[in-house]
Amino acid sequence: MITRLNKVVMIIAAIASLTITSCKKDKFDEPPHTTTDPNIANATIAQVKALFTSGNPITITNDLIIGGVVTADDRSGNFYKQFVIQDSTGAIPVLVNKSGLYTDYPVGRKVYIKCKNLILGQYGKNIQLGGYVDYTGAQPAVGDIASALVDKYIVKGPLVTPITPRKISSIAELNLTTDQSILIQLDPVSFQGSSAGVPYADIINGQSSSRNITDCDNATLAVRSSNFSTFANTNTPASTEKISIVGIYSIFNSTKQLAIRDIAEVASTTTPCPALLLSESFSGGIPSSWVNYTEAGSKNWYKPGAVALAACSAFGSSDASNIAWLITSGVDLTGYTTKKLTFSTIIGFPTGTVTLDVLISTNYSGSGDPNASGVTWTPLSYTTPALPTSGNFGPSTPSAVDISTYTGTVYIAFKYSGSGAGGNTSTYEVDDVKIAGQ
Repeated sequence: MITRLNKVVMIIAAIASLTITSCKKDKFDEPPHTTTDPNIANATIAQVKALFTSGNPITITNDLIIGGVVTADDRSGNFYKQFVIQDSTGAIPVLVNKSGLYTDYPVGRKVYIKCKNLILGQYGKNIQLGGYVDYTGAQPAVGDIASALVDKYIVKGPLVTPITPRKISSIAELNLTTDQSILIQLDPVSFQGSSAGVPYADIINGQSSSRNITDCDNATLAVRSSNFSTFANTNTPASTEKISIVGIYSIFNSTKQLAIRDIAEVASTTTPCPALLLSESFSGGIPSSWVNYTEAGSKNWYKPGAVALAACSAFGSSDASNIAWLITSGVDLTGYTTKKLTFSTIIGFPTGTVTLDVLISTNYSGSGDPNASGVTWTPLSYTTPALPTSGNFGPSTPSAVDISTYTGTVYIAFKYSGSGAGGNTSTYEVDDVKIAGQ
């Protein structure tokens, strides 16, 4: 009797164990933690993206491997069959013919892409990486990497600290080329007009939608949302609400766009609009309060006719050296924690070797020779303007420089160095010089 009872108990325990195991929910949304980093990258994302210049998609023929951290996945449905990776040089979407990519490539996963034989191209001028050339549309496009080939091209690394979004307050800081697909945080902005208080997407008609956000300069950026996203039917904030919003910046032809990853990354903010400490568009010419100093040669900075900007060129000079300084009036940074310098540059008629240095000084007198005894200038890193692809001038290239470490009164200098006699005569143009503090 005791033996039979023991058998019954054992059978019941086995059934219970089986039932528990069968009912256990598989945690597909929690990928296994890979602790080993293969560290196999031999190229940067920027280097690979530079292989594509224009036209139809190309096949990558070199043994290039890029590595990056996933900054966007398909968990919310706003990114379809793709994830985005980013390194210190840039970011790129990777197209894969598979759903539920977030189970393998969640935000924060280090990923390596073996690029040889993959396809590099653009969709609306936004560069993408995929597996084949799709000829079914009006124009050849980048097709997805086949799900069966994922392990051939994509190598999973460890889960690492997710990339911190680049925080900006001015949409004008976003560069149509170099900032493509990077993770950004805009703060503060707001939805205005017909974009406020309405669903992010059009579920009724089954259409993705764009809702514009407006920054402190009244510039707008389209927030693009899929009708399949989990937040498609959620209303955008009211026009009276200042928000912080995180997402992936992209372009569609010449339109700047933002795709949010999760509705939780749209939040109310108390961040004030930056105080504009300096703003110069050169519409009235070069201000008399600025210093236009010629260090060498006969050329200095000027306003080219009716065009509102400042320009300098050694063209037409017979001087062995042309060095010209354009220096702002003094800007007092006292009382501000975050300080940012923004401006745009353009290069025209590129000929020879010409440089434009951007420098900052805290002990310049505000007049006269910038090389006077005791005056120190520190170079600032900025985005080099792109060369012309057609015509004589390249595109206007915005730069944003963090100068938060500086205090007191500062001066910003734009230093042109060329040579008329040496044939180094490229034109440099500077516009929309601003310093803002928060």
